[in-house]
Amino acid sequence: MLQIIRKEKIASMLQEKKEYSIDKLCKYFNVSLATIHRDLNDLEREGRVKKVHGGVLFNTIDDIETRNTIRLQTNVELKKKIAAKALQFVENGDCIFLDNSTTCYYFAKALSCSKFRDIVIVTNSYLVPGLFIKNENIQIVSTGGRLLKEMNCFVGPGAITNINEFNGNKFFLSTAAISIKGELSDVYRPDSDEIKRVMFKKSKEHICLVDSTKFNRIGQSKVFLISEIDKIITDGSCSMEVREDFANIGKELIIA
Repeated sequence: MLQIIRKEKIASMLQEKKEYSIDKLCKYFNVSLATIHRDLNDLEREGRVKKVHGGVLFNTIDDIETRNTIRLQTNVELKKKIAAKALQFVENGDCIFLDNSTTCYYFAKALSCSKFRDIVIVTNSYLVPGLFIKNENIQIVSTGGRLLKEMNCFVGPGAITNINEFNGNKFFLSTAAISIKGELSDVYRPDSDEIKRVMFKKSKEHICLVDSTKFNRIGQSKVFLISEIDKIITDGSCSMEVREDFANIGKELIIA
């Protein structure tokens, strides 16, 4: 059996059963331990599985990713560093789209304390607009729409209509998982994903803010391809291996 076929079969088996021992995989495919380890190393680098002692798990994002208020308190310092770095890519006069991610919340918080002028921010986040009450130099526009409570964001036709009224210079977004395979993925939230895609289409430049814990993981649904993203900003805890992997596919990581 060709390696590429065997790898896809392993991934399919794990998606169904969630975990397997390495010994069982060796027996199932009638190959050596070294061969299985080589296959699993490749799958792990792609963010599709996670190796543990004596076995392997299907790699999916944690339930915590579905709870926006909890994620606001997760990896806060990393998100703040990324937010500070992202300010370097903002210019006076920009029209900026922000998604409802918690990393973009901290980016918005940094923007609210900045000295940028004549900026318009359009966001579907329920939490972000309140950060700009005292900032007279930045206009904040809420998309409105139906409130998706567990994500603290607005979705639906009303939000999409309002987004389409603007022409964005930049779209700052985040994601729950990013893999070297080429995907930015998240929990399955079709309403929220639709908003991201509309913001994407209305923007000239697309900048992903993602902390180092999100690499080599895979979410429930694909949102974007890495090739569609212009810049990826992450923190200094990102491993050299991950940096080299992305350099090899022509996507340099910007380190905060």
